[in-house]
Amino acid sequence: MTLEISGFTSDGAGISRTDRGIIFVQGALPGEKVLAEVVSRKKDFMIADTVEVEQANSGRVKPRCKYYGRCGGCQLQHADYDLQLTLKAGIVRDAMTRLGGFDAKLFEALTCEPSPEFWGYRNKAAFPVQGLKGKIVTGFYRAGTHRLELIRQCPVNAKRLNEIYGKILDNLDKNKYPFDGYDEREGTGKLRHIIARTGINTGESLLSFVINGKMSAKSVKALVSLGNSAHPDTLTINHNSKPGNVILGTYTENLVGSGLISERLGKFRLAFDTTSFFQVNTGQAEKLFAYASGQIDGAKNILELYSGTGSLTCYLAEKVSRVTSVEEWRSAVKMASRNLQANNFSNVEALCGRSEEVIADLKGNYDAVVLDPPRDGCERSVLEAINDFGVRKIIYVSCNPATLARDCKILAGKGYELVSVKAFDMFPQTAHVETVVVLFKG
Repeated sequence: MTLEISGFTSDGAGISRTDRGIIFVQGALPGEKVLAEVVSRKKDFMIADTVEVEQANSGRVKPRCKYYGRCGGCQLQHADYDLQLTLKAGIVRDAMTRLGGFDAKLFEALTCEPSPEFWGYRNKAAFPVQGLKGKIVTGFYRAGTHRLELIRQCPVNAKRLNEIYGKILDNLDKNKYPFDGYDEREGTGKLRHIIARTGINTGESLLSFVINGKMSAKSVKALVSLGNSAHPDTLTINHNSKPGNVILGTYTENLVGSGLISERLGKFRLAFDTTSFFQVNTGQAEKLFAYASGQIDGAKNILELYSGTGSLTCYLAEKVSRVTSVEEWRSAVKMASRNLQANNFSNVEALCGRSEEVIADLKGNYDAVVLDPPRDGCERSVLEAINDFGVRKIIYVSCNPATLARDCKILAGKGYELVSVKAFDMFPQTAHVETVVVLFKG
């Protein structure tokens, strides 16, 4: 059917409102007229694929990557960069008004801060591994599936990541190894994921193999040889035998080097390991952290929840007298303490535990709270505790506009006013967007 596209979803599909209901159209952009084929019918909507663009948005471009449309990593390569920024500002605006219930006038001037680089910006890549007809194969998942697209390189990955991945692929193609790729249905096979990380500003690199169960000495030796072919600064094995989509396990052993690499963010040098959360876009992270920490405005004693390895913590600690940071991943807390010491900060108390549990034992008396939760957002108990503390200012960093809108609505119900909203393009060529909001209670 021929459809007119009037909107855009947070996962990168066009929206067509028809007399047959709402149709989400993959590969379509707002303002376009497309010939589409329905591929799925649900109770309240349909899903369709674009077959032909009959009337194109002026921002439509030819995707750079030959795997685009098959690989599920990117959703917006068919839109030029200015259009991507406009669409992402729209995603935030829609979530805050439709889900959060905020007045649309608050977002009339909302724009999305462009990334310093919109190709080759990613400092981390995770490649799932499978066994196929006796061979070990790797790539990225196709959209909405666990079927592999066997890519050779990725244009959003940093050059060093593509170099590492290319060397691994060459050796997997040339050699027979005494271990096999993972079968997630059966829970068998040894090699499960390949993780590559690099410091954009330092050039350092880390390679890790995620394995299922124990390996023989012969297999470990072969794995070291495979890893060394890519010449990383450090090589590790991460152990994960649990079923499901979680990539990394809790135990990592170093095979070559220290198990750590470092990156520079602004004036700070920060170390991280295989399992550490670290923003994938170094240049944009610098801009976001500088902006978020700049919203403190004279606060002296602040609480930071979901603090990771201390990247944003360093920016905050430079501006205030005291920071209490909370992070549940124990290795990240150790890394944060190391990073704070390396950058000469002694005004941070780093606590290990789930924010939902730790916050119940804190005494309050904070001038501001900084939140940077995972995609699921904050549990209500965290928001209620912040309100009970009598905190006047909240700086909330979010990677999910939907849960951000939900949490801001809860806080607004407790008397907090939405003061400012700023979007950042942390993930060019994808539909993901990062947002920083400031809430204040007078």
